[in-house]
Amino acid sequence: MTQSIQSACYFLLSIAISIGGQPLSPECQGADVFSTPFHLVGVGPGDADLMTLRAARVIENADIIICRKNHSETFRDYLQGKEVHHEFSGMIPFYSRDPSLYEGEERKRAEQYQAKRLKLIHLVRGAAKAGRTVAVLDNGDPMIFGPSTWMLEEFADLKPQVVPGLSSFNAANAALGTGITSGGRTKSVTLTAGDWIKTEDTIEKLSVHRNTMVLFTMRAEFQDFIEKLSINYPAETPIAIVQQAGHAAGEKIIRSTLGSALEEVASDDLPFEYLIYVGDFLARQPKQ
Repeated sequence: MTQSIQSACYFLLSIAISIGGQPLSPECQGADVFSTPFHLVGVGPGDADLMTLRAARVIENADIIICRKNHSETFRDYLQGKEVHHEFSGMIPFYSRDPSLYEGEERKRAEQYQAKRLKLIHLVRGAAKAGRTVAVLDNGDPMIFGPSTWMLEEFADLKPQVVPGLSSFNAANAALGTGITSGGRTKSVTLTAGDWIKTEDTIEKLSVHRNTMVLFTMRAEFQDFIEKLSINYPAETPIAIVQQAGHAAGEKIIRSTLGSALEEVASDDLPFEYLIYVGDFLARQPKQ
């Protein structure tokens, strides 16, 4: 990109922000995000103003929106006049895995989610055949533990476009106000989640180096996380629990240590999703 075009991009970006996100010039947009009938759109971790300009443009140009119910309220100004589908939310617990991996009640639930998946596939295929555009909205960055990434393989023939989003990880980093790579002993950061079925990178194995870890919880038990982290980290290791990262009205940080967390934090009071940070960088708290 030449210096003159780059300068024009900055100028147009400032105008777009000031007037509510009007379309940018082709040189500033980068890839042609409107060349496909299917988009997977990261809409950020919480408040609407954390959504990117590209995400707003894709939503504006979409005919059909597939999203969670809470998105209809958060992004209501962008969804007016759209065909909106909420019935496919709630597929997170099984990430559309093969139901044969489960037993009993979990098997039944997995089969129900599989039926949802097939209905969604039928909807997208029908829309593409009719020349309509579909945008699937996902919280945060859809490529980090996102429950909708399976769609990229399912609809690969449609040449889907992914619109990156600000992750709850980024929002939580900002809330903590301390450089996550500024630990006294390590500089590396591991992002992980619960120990899923048939995965080998368990929390116990990952924590052996005692570098900074960030855990995306998603239905997992708080006590289970703390007990597994305590195998390799000393009891005095600081931790932080960040709730509602990216929601200005509800964002909250709880600080503790691995040794005292189970006594100081009531797991029943934690929301469905929250982030756990563990590492010595947390000892470098910002001055109040």
